[in-house]
Amino acid sequence: MLEFEQYLDELERQGRLLRDSARQPSPRAAVPSCPGWDLARLLGHITKVHHWASSILHGGQPNAFEFSAPDQSELFEVYEAGLRDVLSQLRSVSDSAAIWTMTPARSAKLFWARRLAHETAIHRVDVELAAGFGVADFAPEFAVDGIEELLTGPAARFDRGGLPGNQMISLTPLDSNASWTLSVGPDLLSCQPAAVDDADLSVFGLASDLYRWVWNRADDDDVALRGDLTLADRWRQDFTVRSTRDSAP
Repeated sequence: MLEFEQYLDELERQGRLLRDSARQPSPRAAVPSCPGWDLARLLGHITKVHHWASSILHGGQPNAFEFSAPDQSELFEVYEAGLRDVLSQLRSVSDSAAIWTMTPARSAKLFWARRLAHETAIHRVDVELAAGFGVADFAPEFAVDGIEELLTGPAARFDRGGLPGNQMISLTPLDSNASWTLSVGPDLLSCQPAAVDDADLSVFGLASDLYRWVWNRADDDDVALRGDLTLADRWRQDFTVRSTRDSAP
């Protein structure tokens, strides 16, 4: 994991990049990485997430949160207010505060700084894909942390019911010493911090590209695949994070 201040810096940076990129295309521009969504809906979603997290950091319960979508003319203003507020809340909340988290965490404050930094970063990619001007790379250290955060957190909500049996997928960022092997099956999900030679599918790439790939924001051409390529298709089809009532707005 990174340090708390590093997550805050990334949350602020990614949030500003998202805002600036979102001003370029039409609000009705399609978001190719979120089928059925346009830019206005995406911006409304991340705005809601920031306000939801602020409510939780204030001590609120996740299911008690209410949010009225702003008019399109006010969307950027409400987005910026939500980003400022959640950054302020993260800076001021106590390290030992008893705050709800989506998964068990030794520090709720650190959990939310990390989760929000990566949530905002991935949606920044969505906005840039909608704008069509290219996607900015992530720093390798942040990208590696994002891969690990997905594999050890939101991956628990992967849809694995269609897998015929237990299989192993190894992920190796080439510009880092980190690697992982995800063991998946209809009733199995575990992650170990090392690649294995006999994985059913091995995926290699620069950390920034691999980070986008695991979040289904990059094509297979952006990484290198070895082994059962149908598992890469499975990843795109089934290994997507789906929100639940108790875990996200």
